[in-house]
This record gives sequence, C-alpha cells and structure tokens, in this order.
Amino acid sequence: MNLAKAAYKVQCITFRTDNTDMNTLPISSQKFRSLMGRFITGVTVIAAPNAESPIEVVAMTASSLTSVSLNPLLLLFCVRNESSFLPHLKRSRKFSVNILASHQDSISRYYGGSVSKGYQGEWVFNSGSVPMLADANASLICKIFHMQEFGDHHVVIGQVTEMAAAEPPAPALIYAAGQYMGVDLACHA
Repeated sequence: MNLAKAAYKVQCITFRTDNTDMNTLPISSQKFRSLMGRFITGVTVIAAPNAESPIEVVAMTASSLTSVSLNPLLLLFCVRNESSFLPHLKRSRKFSVNILASHQDSISRYYGGSVSKGYQGEWVFNSGSVPMLADANASLICKIFHMQEFGDHHVVIGQVTEMAAAEPPAPALIYAAGQYMGVDLACHA
C-alpha cells in the first residue's frame, strides 16, 4: 500500500466522543432481543431423529448458526434450555443443519417457536438415520463435538461429517427485524 494513500485515509477518519447520534438505552432482555433483530441472519432448520420414533423428524428453526473452525469442520448454534428439541438432540448426539432457500419461509415458520414433530417439506434420512431437508440450499450432517449450558440456552458445537448442496444455489432465506427476505447467492464471475 502506498503510504501517502494510507496517511490520507487516516486523515479522513472522524473520531467522535459525543453520543449525539446514539441513544443510551436501559439494559433489558426485551431491548437486547430487539437490537439483535437488527442483525441480518441466515435461516436454518436444525433436525434430529425423534428419540421415541427414529423415523420421525424433530426440528427447530435457528438463526444462531455460525462456523467455528475449518480444521476440524465445526459449527455452532444455540437452543433454549426449555426447548423440547434439546432432549432429542442430547439422546441422538447427531443432527442436520438445513440452510433454507428464500421460498422456504413456510418451513421456517412451521419449525419456529415450539418444536414441531411431523413433517413440513420433504425429508430424507441419511445412512445414520439423520433427517435432511431434501430441497434445502445446503445440508450439513453433524455429530455433537461439545455442548455447554450458558444462561437460558445451550451452545451446541457440531462436527460436520457429511455435506450436501443444491447447485446452483437458490436465493437464500434471511431474517432481520422480524421479516423474511431473500438474497441471490449466484456467483458473478
């Protein structure tokens, strides 16, 4: 980088010490949730075999997904402590992460809130009896690498053991400020 350009860029930065554009807010879980809603996330459905009937799907919608490591392949999501999904996850120790396409908002709604048993969308089972959403943008099969309770949620770290993807990818389903939206993932090379 040219040092003259770097110096120019530094000179253009404005540092503010006042908060005239920001309102200080009281700390509350309701306000925290509202502010986190300003963060745009992808939408997934996490699925596991039903502990009582392994050929049934137990699933929940999650937007708390993030990658953790490339070696080994690890991802992370959060599940409420009182969720009826958690006991199934603990028993099976395996799950799928299904990354939804923009046309799958009804599937997200079906599995959102309280965990739903049964089916919305077309599900297939891999050789390890893990349910995968057949027409998801991508599906990642995982085994539990680590699980820890933090506050009112469990943080689940999964190690990816299988991957599948739609090609070309469909527009992705995203969520922000209480609304679903779609984003085109097509590569423009």
